[in-house]
Amino acid sequence: MKSAAIAQHCPLCQQFSQIDIADGQEVCCPHCTGRWGKIETLENIFDRCPFCECRQFYLSKDFNQFLGCLIMLLGIVFVPWTYGLSLPVFAVVDWALYQRIPTIVNCYRCGCEFRNLKYPKDFKAFMHHIGLKYDKDRK
Repeated sequence: MKSAAIAQHCPLCQQFSQIDIADGQEVCCPHCTGRWGKIETLENIFDRCPFCECRQFYLSKDFNQFLGCLIMLLGIVFVPWTYGLSLPVFAVVDWALYQRIPTIVNCYRCGCEFRNLKYPKDFKAFMHHIGLKYDKDRK
């Protein structure tokens, strides 16, 4: 299994970084050495976000949305020559890729991404009414 990691934009230098994490680790930006927070235990990491103290998280796929849209756009472009058969073919390709991509956990408030961690079964996909509550906090 891959090591647990956290990825986010540094609030100080705005650089996006992914850092491997472990129990009791102090997490700092690799670019500007700004302090992000401290990981007490990986087992209880989803009690509160270690960076912003938020208690709400959502699931997403670690998949480039631009690539997914590009796959479907190619299917649409080929419609005139394939009499529409390219749409289901490209949709199946998109679905197959989506199934193989790992799930990550995101914090609603700060947007940090938690990779390769065991998460509670009650976590759900992004819910817009909850996301709107945290819009003022995200930049």
